[in-house]
Amino acid sequence: MLNRQLARIAVAVPGVVALLAVHAAGASAATDAPVNDDLAGALPVGALPFANGQDLSTATVQEGEPSSCFETDRTVWYSYTPAETGMVTAHAGPDHLGVAVYTGDSLDTLAEVTCRPTYSGTPVTFEARAGTTYRFRVGANYAEQATFRLDVAPPPEVGFDVAEVEWSVFDEVAFWPRLFDPAGLGIDLGSLVWDFGDGTTSTEQFPRHRFASDGDHAVRLTARTVDGRTASATHTSVVRTHDVAVVKVNAPSTARAGQRVGVTVEVRNTRYDETVEIRLERSHPWGFEQVDAATKPVPATAGGGRTSFSFAYTVTPQDAAAGKVTFRAVAAVRDHRDALPADNELLSAPVRIR
Repeated sequence: MLNRQLARIAVAVPGVVALLAVHAAGASAATDAPVNDDLAGALPVGALPFANGQDLSTATVQEGEPSSCFETDRTVWYSYTPAETGMVTAHAGPDHLGVAVYTGDSLDTLAEVTCRPTYSGTPVTFEARAGTTYRFRVGANYAEQATFRLDVAPPPEVGFDVAEVEWSVFDEVAFWPRLFDPAGLGIDLGSLVWDFGDGTTSTEQFPRHRFASDGDHAVRLTARTVDGRTASATHTSVVRTHDVAVVKVNAPSTARAGQRVGVTVEVRNTRYDETVEIRLERSHPWGFEQVDAATKPVPATAGGGRTSFSFAYTVTPQDAAAGKVTFRAVAAVRDHRDALPADNELLSAPVRIR
């Protein structure tokens, strides 16, 4: 454009032809287009991964160049001939440039393989067949610089979330997958396979699973992209079933105001040695209130073994006014979550106050 303007000025003012010629030569040198400005000069891509940067500010568009899925007046070209068939991914940046892929040796014979418009935010991924030459058209009107990258399509990014707690065999554990395809083709959600590490599997997207036994279970999720690339993620779910039960609260059948009576609470534990707190509560017209508490080790025993907690209680005038008192024992496992809290409470038979 600058050269044509200078030429018109030279015709109008013949006396400055020599001076204008010097300036025109300098301007031409300063605005040389990239070496791969046209299809014939396409830069060959060698071994992958490949990266190359070009100045787009001086790039042009050939006459007859296809527009494909994006229009621009600045493009550069690359060519790639793979030795082996495989999925490849092309990126162009730093801005979101357009990338179009073709086969063919001339502008007249180009056949589009795939195309990414400007600002699409995704790479271009396709199957490159061994021995076939692919042409890449890269550009955007606003871009000053362009870096073209070509690499083997990466595997999908696979992960999943699960609550970081100590599970029990009574829990239904929920799993949430985290899936992303950096190549931009997407995950085949029908391909998901969950292996829960206990001999069971699932193909659901958001499974809920109940482990049959305690242990450290390596849960593995495998996912596949729509074009067949796969990846897996593993997380260990810790299953420990802590469970104690209050099985009996012994208290006298009768008592009188001011009398000190004994109350015994029996606890059953069959799984792990635990430290257990027992809160002893007594009834009153509005519910229950705590009157004592005790904490001690409760070993795991088989065959119905029990651990006893002993308490002493002095009958109050309020109990005498009510005519009876009932005791409630509430057990809590220290340092762990009780898997079945419903059996951690038990009432005594009412004690009649004479």
